[in-house]
This record gives sequence, structure tokens and C-alpha cells, in this order.
Amino acid sequence: MNAEKYDRSIALLCPTCGNDQFQFDDEDELSPVICQQCKTEMSRDDLIEANAENIEINKNEVIGEVTKDVQKQFKDMFKGGKWKVR
Repeated sequence: MNAEKYDRSIALLCPTCGNDQFQFDDEDELSPVICQQCKTEMSRDDLIEANAENIEINKNEVIGEVTKDVQKQFKDMFKGGKWKVR
């Protein structure tokens, strides 16, 4: 199974204006994240929490794809044998 197939990049959106461009310090995870459009300042945790629904949707899509691929792999493993996988 190719795990890279399931990699996702999820654009986090500003809860105030919907912009996806932020200014932040890569080296200091505790530094605030600042929306480049409306200048709203928040913590990284607050930004992630504000985007929780979008993150959950993407997570569920990946879980569905992995489940489907694993089921296909099992069917293919037993193809042509005495076993039947439903």
C-alpha cells in the first residue's frame, strides 16, 4: 500500500474572514498566527479548533479510501482460491 496516496494538505481558513494566508514564526510554535487579510491574531490551537469540521471531513475521506483499498487488497489476496471474501 502506498501511504503517500493518502497524504493531504488542508487549507486552514481564518474564522473571521475566510482567508487562507497567515503570518507565523516557524521556529516558535507558541507564537501567534496572524491572518494576512484581516490581521486577526490567534494561537495555532485556536486556528486548528476553528477548522475542526474541515479537518474531520478530510480525515473521514482518507479513512474511507484506506478502508476501500484494504478491502480490495484482501479480495485480491484470496482471488482464485477456495475462500470468498464479501
